[in-house]
Amino acid sequence: MIDIFSEGFEQSDAQINFSHVANVGERKYLSDEVPDYGSLVSAKLNIPGPIKNNQYLSNIFEKGFTEFIKDFKIEKKIVWDIATGPQAFAIVGADAQIVKNSAVIFENINPLGVLFDIDVYIVHGDTLGALRRDDIRIPPRENIYKEATTLKEKRDIVCKLINKNIDVIE
Repeated sequence: MIDIFSEGFEQSDAQINFSHVANVGERKYLSDEVPDYGSLVSAKLNIPGPIKNNQYLSNIFEKGFTEFIKDFKIEKKIVWDIATGPQAFAIVGADAQIVKNSAVIFENINPLGVLFDIDVYIVHGDTLGALRRDDIRIPPRENIYKEATTLKEKRDIVCKLINKNIDVIE
């Protein structure tokens, strides 16, 4: 069994918070480019602990995000493969509700979809608003870490999930 967390650089809370601020800034910047009846997608991995990226996680993200957007007209795509975790942004030429439904299906059906956090945004004038599951009457997502009480248990869940689906990322 591959220990997914045997490599990678630990990130501090400050580094992770800075990455979040940069993500918000990128979304605001890209919102001006979203066409009428289009949407903005922001995606990342939901990985517990201070190691947020390495060759395995980067590969999972790249293949998963590519799989998710393959059926949409992509106006612009930006991918950050950074130490605080891979992230991607896409301006999609499709209605936000359609994209959000696809995101939910991907997160629920793809073998590694539970590791993804795909947010879909609607742009109205100068306002950027997230489209949430409850906005389209979809129940909340089940937390894959709900039974875990320690970081080690959460990381074990990720390792088992990835090792069970290693063929998806190779």
